[in-house]
Formats: sequence, structure tokens, C-alpha cells
Amino acid sequence: WPSVADLAADYRTGTGEQRQVTLARDVVVDLNTRTRIDLLSSATPAAGIRLLAGEADIQADIAGAPGAARPFDVVAASARVRAWRAGFNVRLSGDAGCVTCVTGTVELRHPHGRATLSAGQQVVYDERIVHAPSAVDTASVTAWRRGMLVFDDVPLASVIDEINRYRPGKLVLRNPRLGDARVQAQFSLRRLDDAIVMVRDVFGAHVTTLPGGIVLLS
Repeated sequence: WPSVADLAADYRTGTGEQRQVTLARDVVVDLNTRTRIDLLSSATPAAGIRLLAGEADIQADIAGAPGAARPFDVVAASARVRAWRAGFNVRLSGDAGCVTCVTGTVELRHPHGRATLSAGQQVVYDERIVHAPSAVDTASVTAWRRGMLVFDDVPLASVIDEINRYRPGKLVLRNPRLGDARVQAQFSLRRLDDAIVMVRDVFGAHVTTLPGGIVLLS
């Protein structure tokens, strides 16, 4: 069941759900699974959003709006991401954030640093530090918008964690050594149990299926 915090959010998505919200003619926000956002101003939706949890992809063209005087802001934990004309992805887990610039330019402002990102760059941060921007494959970051998850040389433990964001129930990795195995794969969000087959066939894991969508991998 949704928590009180979930219900209080202006917009939210459940497990495996995605939703598109048009805040203004110039701003469209796609919400990924398990995401909650609030409007920074209910009177002016185009002013920005506060990302409370999860992941959002924003397409903003404020610079092209007649009379536009202010940018679109995304507040995510301790950071504020600012854009006039850009496509960018913001993900938040606890106090750890990740911002990816897909098109245009975005600015990140944080109590412990600032960063300006161009297309193809990503920055990660938490409440204590802002790391240096790095190059990233934006197609992989935003693959969820196309109904896919893409993993490029990622530890299996991280793959399982990511799949659990989208899948009802839970995949439980019981073998720590198995979690270190590197994965190069992509999965459709409509066929996430293909990952279970991959772990069994490629890595020789024993699979135990329990009620409630719980799967033990050992």
C-alpha cells in the first residue's frame, strides 16, 4: 500500500509504473518507477519540482517561451538543478543524487560545489560532496523511457538492485560471490523475469521461487 508520504506527493508512481506530466507548454516530466515529486509552486507549475524519491526525466524549453524570465528548477535533496533549454535526467536515492544532461546545458548548485553539465555528462553527489562530472552513455541512462534496462559491465548485485525497483516482489541474491559477476545485458521492462533465467543459465545460480514474487538466487 502507498505510504502517507506517497499519498501526500503532488505526483507519484508505484512499482513498475511510469507517468508523463505536462507542467506547462514548455515543460514535460516523465516519472519513472517509485517516484514522488512536489511542485515548487502550485501557482506556477513551470517554476520547478522537488524530487522526493525516484527518477524523473525533464524536457524543458523555457528559453523558447514568450516572456520567460526564470529557469526550470529541480530540487533533489541538497542540490538544485537549473535549466532553461535542456533534456536531463535526475535520480535520487536517499540523499544521493545523480544528474545526467542529455541535451542542452544544466547547472547544478550544491552547498559544497557547483557543476555545469553539457550533453553526455553526468554528476553524482550526496549531502557532503559533489563529484567531478564524467562522460556517460545517455542512451543507457534513459533506456527506461523506451521500456528497457541496459547494463554495460555492471556487477550482478547492482543489476538485481535495479530490477527490484521495477518488479513486484523481490529478487534476493544469496551468494555474495555471485554478486561480483559482471553483466552485459539488456532487459525489457515487460519481461524482467528474463533476468532470472540469465542468472540461472549464465552464472549457474540455483533459483527458488516463493509466494509474493520473491525469488532466491543462490
